[in-house]
Amino acid sequence: MFNTNPDKLNKLVAGQKAPLFTTKDALGKPISLSGIDKRYILLVFFRYAGCAWCNLAIHRLSLEYKTLKDHDCEAIAFVQSDEMAIDNNIYQRHAKTPKFSIIADRDQKYYSQYGITDSIPAAVKSIKSIPAWMHSVKDHGFKQDWVDGNLFLVPASFLIDGRTLKIIQSNYGSSYYEAEAFMDIYQSVFFKEL
Repeated sequence: MFNTNPDKLNKLVAGQKAPLFTTKDALGKPISLSGIDKRYILLVFFRYAGCAWCNLAIHRLSLEYKTLKDHDCEAIAFVQSDEMAIDNNIYQRHAKTPKFSIIADRDQKYYSQYGITDSIPAAVKSIKSIPAWMHSVKDHGFKQDWVDGNLFLVPASFLIDGRTLKIIQSNYGSSYYEAEAFMDIYQSVFFKEL
């Protein structure tokens, strides 16, 4: 079911308290938003485990992860697939295995809490990203696999203050397969006055 009225979306904005969660990641490790002892927390919501674009974005996040960690920022990814699909399409395929937690959210429970939805116009707009998709498939081997999630879901990210659990940045429509996509995050993490 598509949300056809974007004005009725429950999108989160900077200054709001981030919805709390306690769950296990795809590897079975317990994880709780309030239990992360970092100055910053970056939550990134992707489509499904077999999505070539999302795998390229996860690859980019893996490359950026050390820099984030060095600046007291933890990253957590959400994927709307089950643990087996995440293992087969992400952990088994990536040359640089993600060191951050990936949470399987097949029923989109956490996607709903964070106001993430689908959009046909946004999906059509993403056609301009075809070169990135080709790069993902050709250069990294992230071939399109079984669509076990919402193909039209609009990815999103949230940078959260680890002390107050308030949202610093919310970005609906994130494209984290390019290094430039991290500039706003680094601007906050590197230069924000405490």
